Amino acid sequence: MKKLKYIFAATLAATLASCDNFLDVKPVGKMIPTEVSQFENILNNSLTVDPYFMMDNNRSCFYAAMADNLTITENLAKYQYTATFPNLENLAAYIFYSPVQDPINTPFTWTYSYKALGYFNNVIDGVTAIDSESAYAKGVIAQARLGRAWQMMNMALCYGPMYQAGGANDTKVVPYRLSGDPTVGNGDLNTTAEIFELAKADLDYACENCPNTVANHSRADRACAYALRAEYYMYTRDWQNMLADAQKAWELAVANSGSADKLIYNYNDFYYEALTEINPPEGCSPEPFMTLRGPDTDFEQTTHREILLYRSVPSGTTTTKYVPSEDWKSIFDFDHDLRCKKFFFIVEGYHTTYGDITVDDGLQINDYRSYNMQTTEGITYPQLLLEKAEAEARTGNTSAALQSLNLLRKYRYNYGDGVSTDLKNGSSMSADQLLNEILTERRRELPLVSFQRMLDLKRYAYDTGKPWSKTVIEHKIGTKIYSKPITDAYFQSLPIDNAIIEYNPQWGLQTNTTEYAPYSAW
Repeated sequence: MKKLKYIFAATLAATLASCDNFLDVKPVGKMIPTEVSQFENILNNSLTVDPYFMMDNNRSCFYAAMADNLTITENLAKYQYTATFPNLENLAAYIFYSPVQDPINTPFTWTYSYKALGYFNNVIDGVTAIDSESAYAKGVIAQARLGRAWQMMNMALCYGPMYQAGGANDTKVVPYRLSGDPTVGNGDLNTTAEIFELAKADLDYACENCPNTVANHSRADRACAYALRAEYYMYTRDWQNMLADAQKAWELAVANSGSADKLIYNYNDFYYEALTEINPPEGCSPEPFMTLRGPDTDFEQTTHREILLYRSVPSGTTTTKYVPSEDWKSIFDFDHDLRCKKFFFIVEGYHTTYGDITVDDGLQINDYRSYNMQTTEGITYPQLLLEKAEAEARTGNTSAALQSLNLLRKYRYNYGDGVSTDLKNGSSMSADQLLNEILTERRRELPLVSFQRMLDLKRYAYDTGKPWSKTVIEHKIGTKIYSKPITDAYFQSLPIDNAIIEYNPQWGLQTNTTEYAPYSAW
């Protein structure tokens, strides 16, 4: 028996040794990163730039439906958003139904945001273990840390309340995962304050170490790092630091490109060409059936001149889910704003036959910019310029703010040959009037459909009594009106689904077993 024990022990030792040898051999067809360049390549994964942020599998955006850019028509509510419609959260958000998302399904935003976070953390951990001192390695780590900061700062603000300057910011929101090891648990939910502290550390590192230039702005350069840290200060209402970082980002961007002309498209340079015979429906614009031409061939790519940080954007052209609101359309000068002339077209609205009933929303105006040009939920140079203008206005430098605003207007308006595009009477406006113009221009420039407008409404709530600060969001379906104050709890948190709650009992959250039926609630 004793001899058998020795034989067994020897066999076990040999087996374990062979396991060690086996693990030293890379699986055929698989790459286990062992070099900084291999970890860097992970940052090119599609999930790091397309995390379905506040999007569903059909690329609509319920978080945008909460805000004031969109309308769900009565026909859409009645005949499209039925029990079998796959993305009922759009209707739920629009009528302020609770819970806004189905608690039995994990939303794409959660799944893909944390998948993206896993990639960023793997890069950070992997490169740090190999080389944390060379400029190249630090640059890769910095890009991953910026990606993590963008993801988590926006997750915190969407899933929780807006950051309150001087407040406790102690609402528990989401976990800020710092490990790339999937066996490491989530721990407790982080508070808004904790998430912003962690994001700030990531952004500080990115500002110091991101490369000066990048080939594709799905990855961050140093200008992008300063721009995103300026947004951090925008949300924390630290206007002086917001201005310093926005100014630094703009200076770096201009130095890299040579001039503002190479950072912003002049929409005068775009036109449409019919490559084949077109026959648009009666009353509809012909442009959606034509091909957009521009000063280069990059405007459909993530490499085009205006993108500073690329993150995928929801679809903005569908009339089968929602249409632009009257409130959104009212902020445009349709006669002189080139965004209207180049991208806002008359199209057929939602129409269908339901039994022997035919319903038709008629002709609708829709925004084709995100369809004809590459757009982003990240950061653009026009957006950066307007954030610089906002910070200048909020710190009392109205002349600089007006100059920044007028620089963008040069590329976005046309009043006729030889007529200035500068804001009329801009120099005689009060500080509040000018800031209102800047923030309205920001709304025009941001995508029609994205999470960004709702976050703006939440942060403007702290500007009590100002013309850009709405106190109530109001939606209509037919004659029915749905409204909630911006400060209502509905806008201060998003529910976490049952499966995630069950996997994380340490959070102390309760599952929700009520029927999810927004289609019967309006």
